[in-house]
Amino acid sequence: MMANMLIWLVFLPLIGAILLFTIPKENVNVIRTLATIVSGIALVLTVIIWGGFDRGVSGIQNGTTLPWFDLGFLQINFEIGIDGLSMPLLLLTTLVTTLSIFASFSIEKRVKEFYIWTLILLSGMLGVFVALDMFLFFLFFELTLVPMFFLIGIWGGKMRSYASFKFLLYTGIGSGIMFMTFLAIFTKGAEAMNYQGTSFSMIRLAEIFANPANPEVLSEGVKAALFLGLLVAFAIKLPVFPFHTWLPNAHVEAPTAVSMILAGILLKMGGYGLIRAGFGILPDQAAKFATLIAILGVINIIYGALLALVQTDLKALVAYSSISHMGIVLLGIASFTHSGMQGAVFQLVSHGFISALLFFMVGAMYERTKTRTIAEMGGLSKSVPILAGFMLAAAMASIGLPGLSGFVSELLAFIGIFGASAELIPAAMTIGIIAGIGIILTAAYLLWAMQRTTFGPIKEKFMNLPDARPMEYVPMVGLLALSLILGVYPHILSDVINTTVIDIVSRIGG
Repeated sequence: MMANMLIWLVFLPLIGAILLFTIPKENVNVIRTLATIVSGIALVLTVIIWGGFDRGVSGIQNGTTLPWFDLGFLQINFEIGIDGLSMPLLLLTTLVTTLSIFASFSIEKRVKEFYIWTLILLSGMLGVFVALDMFLFFLFFELTLVPMFFLIGIWGGKMRSYASFKFLLYTGIGSGIMFMTFLAIFTKGAEAMNYQGTSFSMIRLAEIFANPANPEVLSEGVKAALFLGLLVAFAIKLPVFPFHTWLPNAHVEAPTAVSMILAGILLKMGGYGLIRAGFGILPDQAAKFATLIAILGVINIIYGALLALVQTDLKALVAYSSISHMGIVLLGIASFTHSGMQGAVFQLVSHGFISALLFFMVGAMYERTKTRTIAEMGGLSKSVPILAGFMLAAAMASIGLPGLSGFVSELLAFIGIFGASAELIPAAMTIGIIAGIGIILTAAYLLWAMQRTTFGPIKEKFMNLPDARPMEYVPMVGLLALSLILGVYPHILSDVINTTVIDIVSRIGG
């Protein structure tokens, strides 16, 4: 039953998008209501699946494998399932998307199209997190690119065309590299098995690469090249320096609801894909590149924080902070320790809630002040104290204040890197210390931004701004509550991911 529920979860948003096509575009309230109901049902299904998830099992649960293409030497199946890595990201996806729909009620331009693309995007994101066949994973991954391209290109700011095409170019190149690497992995796996019973199944290919039938076909050099292909492909999506430049433009130009999804979910597909495909199929090669991954993580943390520190646009500051915080993910997975890997997965989920809240707050402030320039703002806590309070709370969560989820993920990731094996990362202690500077920089740019925007003397034109509206409390309270719950009682999440993380770390033979 749960397996069927997983199929319904993936395709329900697509069904909702089709239903929206049948509604006249003039019926805006009906369109918004239907979009909310569809995403809400997806959220309820995810909660039910979460409730039935077996925390003591490290392998795939609720799996379904249906024949799709069978050409003898080539088999592609509709193979889906969940484990402790994908389950939290499913819940993150439906939660953030549902709350982003509440945040999009102020959109008045081409409303019907907006929600159609949003639901198609939701279906693609859910598909990515449940796909266990590489070809199916690629199809769902591609399905997320087109809706996001239109959501930025139609409903974005003045530079929306540039931002949307840059997004499509970078992520399209990443998808191309990913697909070619997937084909190479399948081909080498098929050669090792003499083209007998080989499919695009990630689970099957992981078994083949772990026990190669032909060492010459699956040489260390070949496997290293394959892992580097996956690393580059998913580094673009995460994003990792120097492939990060598409992200600030996309965030700054995207409407608030789209920025929430982009930061809260889409970036996480990069980290998830790297762990699922890279670490899942080629764990020993991943371990050999541990130092490189850790260094890239440190660069992301420091470089992203320094760029955030010099931003004059509040939304750009939050965008660069996402780059910095994704460095924590790299730092955690590079450690190849239980705590580090847990911290990385925890960061994927925690940052999803926090970044979505930050972008919502920036959007709410912009809607009232008509500016995102930090120097033009000030004293907003006197005019909109509730909004200012939630913005400050979101900033504290992003900094990693104890009691909020950001603290837990960063703590685990740093414990991991400091405890990393000297054989895998000879300079682990040094890398951890340098990365720690990024935490200080994060506090600097966020506190500086909060001080200049919400405190100090208030400008006369901002004296009588309307404070939070009833509808805005839904995403604000929901996202902040999730960060607080995970910060106070992290066992809710760690209990789900624990066994899967142990399994991932145990595969490493290097």
